[in-house]
Amino acid sequence: MIEAVEEAFADFDAEPLLEKLRAAGIPAGKVRTLDEVYEWEQVHSQGLVIDVDHPVLGKVALPGPPLRFFSAAEGTETTNRDHLAPPLLDQHGGDIRSWLGSSPAPGGGETAQPAQAGQPDEAAQTDQAAQA
Repeated sequence: MIEAVEEAFADFDAEPLLEKLRAAGIPAGKVRTLDEVYEWEQVHSQGLVIDVDHPVLGKVALPGPPLRFFSAAEGTETTNRDHLAPPLLDQHGGDIRSWLGSSPAPGGGETAQPAQAGQPDEAAQTDQAAQA
């Protein structure tokens, strides 16, 4: 079936074909490439693509929130618009290891050792400072 459909439409460009389908009352839309999606004005106007500042890459376009939320009482949008860039390698590793109750062994070995409660993970802080 797929082969028959592809063969039937192979000689058409997308826009003229969509016009013919619309004229015939057949709902249809173009399947866009990823590049076309990121360039599509509607995606930007709806906040589906957001720009974030990455410490290494600079400004990066990322998918935004797929849902928008509104206050029932006032009707104002409440969607979270504060987005962070993807983290650097091990950027939050010290915090995660601390939360899990372990920290890297001295010298950067793989053996985990219990973290002291309330003490920052010095190895992770050193790594973060080096990456900044």
